[in-house]
Amino acid sequence: MGPAATRRGYLAAAGAGLTGALAGRLDLGPGGEGDGDSLPDYLDEYVPELLDRYDVPGASVALVEGGDPTWAGAYGEADPAAGRAMTVDTPCRVQSITKSVTAWGVLKLVERGEVALDDPVGRHVTGWELPDAEFPWEGVTVRRLLNHSAGLPAGGYEKVPPDEEPPSLREALSGEAGAPAARPTDEPGSFRYANPGYGLLELLIEDVTGRDFAAYMREAILEPLGMDGATFVWDDRIEAELAAEHLVDGTPVPQYREPVRAQGMLYATAADVARFVAAGTEGTDGEPPGRGVLEPESVAEIHDPAVETTGFYELATDGAGLGHFAETLSNGELAVMNGGQGTGSWSWFHAVPATGDGIVILTNSERSVQLIADVVRAWADRRGLPSPAIASAVRWIRLPVWILGGVAVGLAARLGYGRFSRTRSFDPLSERDRPARALLGGLAVATLGLWWGLGRETVAYFLPVFADWLGVALSAVAVLLALTALYPRTGRR
Repeated sequence: MGPAATRRGYLAAAGAGLTGALAGRLDLGPGGEGDGDSLPDYLDEYVPELLDRYDVPGASVALVEGGDPTWAGAYGEADPAAGRAMTVDTPCRVQSITKSVTAWGVLKLVERGEVALDDPVGRHVTGWELPDAEFPWEGVTVRRLLNHSAGLPAGGYEKVPPDEEPPSLREALSGEAGAPAARPTDEPGSFRYANPGYGLLELLIEDVTGRDFAAYMREAILEPLGMDGATFVWDDRIEAELAAEHLVDGTPVPQYREPVRAQGMLYATAADVARFVAAGTEGTDGEPPGRGVLEPESVAEIHDPAVETTGFYELATDGAGLGHFAETLSNGELAVMNGGQGTGSWSWFHAVPATGDGIVILTNSERSVQLIADVVRAWADRRGLPSPAIASAVRWIRLPVWILGGVAVGLAARLGYGRFSRTRSFDPLSERDRPARALLGGLAVATLGLWWGLGRETVAYFLPVFADWLGVALSAVAVLLALTALYPRTGRR
């Protein structure tokens, strides 16, 4: 066998091994077996596979078809430590999906004529003195709070054990509960995701109605939509049945409460959220969007992506509506969605109001965003819908692993062939190509330092499994670059 054939052998063997490993773990191929199954049957096979692939304890999924909730399934464990299975009746903390439900509560007040979307929030917040701010409060309107363009800061709230009383809502808004004070720190008008804005909306609801936020939301939104298992109230049932949440490294998160409920403290099943999602579409029998709880015009305004999103949110959305995000699919249809990410869990819903299609995915792990993207992709494929941006974004994000893998294969083949043909030898002090080899060695050290010192933790927070493979690929390239520097060419052939 000649040198050229040997070199091709190195490439083929290395390429086959890397391709097989990455394809199996990153799921970059087509949907796989079961293409003739119904969507629920397919999910019954596919979701457990994803739980294992991404090391996620449990998930629950619900479908909306023709504007009606049609199916729910549950997989894995709600609480592995207690041996408690995830069921369709297991409540989950749905995190920022809560904001979508809160938006319906605010729009209900708008329809009653008690609030206007373009009113400054200070016109209706009477139980708390607005703090001094660098930018005028007149620009902080109800609409801008709902679509994250009021200029308020980002931030999460202090968590306390369930048997402790969290700080009051007003203390939280004053900056005494972990998050910054709810005040405009930038010129209102541009997108910046802000949890404190929903704290202001919670107080607005209480001041306008004279009622507790949870009681108002139950009567105005949850009960009329049939969300029977959903609640903003921490009680014995929630404490006993809530899915246990887990950090990226698998550590269980102790149960907790926060002082602000409107931004992320709704407890619900996937079926509950599916009823909410269905209510934003036209029903099978022609029931209008809003289902009598809101007018169709209000639902359309909620879904309208009036504010362009930026940063991480731009990857999966085109714009922010009122408590919702939206994108225009490749066929021109509007899709609406919202996701929730908090300490220990990810959640997501996606819907196409014009067709009445929707999906809800609730999980109990911070390792779930890739699982969610894969399930959304499978749902869209099976329903004949264009691929949503979240599915496409996660698949394109995986591309660097393939590129780096190809670079590693090329470097390994080049180095292996050089050793086999004796055109390379171990000689770190060789004068041959010394500047170029020094550059390669420095690049290898810098790559490893930046990744393991900074990059891995940042990437792993959102894409833990992808981060693992990216780390393997980057490390392989860095090591091979260093070896290339240590094994210079001999000049012989």
